[in-house]
Amino acid sequence: MTDALFSSVDLAAPGRPGFRLARLEVLNWGTFDQRVWRLEPGGETLLLTGDIGSGKSTLVDAVSTLMLPSHRIDYNKAAGAS
Repeated sequence: MTDALFSSVDLAAPGRPGFRLARLEVLNWGTFDQRVWRLEPGGETLLLTGDIGSGKSTLVDAVSTLMLPSHRIDYNKAAGAS
């Protein structure tokens, strides 16, 4: 019997629907100053990790600025700030 409780599932839909982040560049955005800082996930899934104060929430704010209308943005919400 080849049936199993768990089986592999192909999660990649044809044509990859939705928005995909190809590149993010920030300059003088929060702690990212003095030069252009570039993040290039190429449309793939991205995991941000780092120490406290390293800029993770700042990058989330930058992406939120691109994706949301200005009246819907709550900056630094990822860090628990108001």
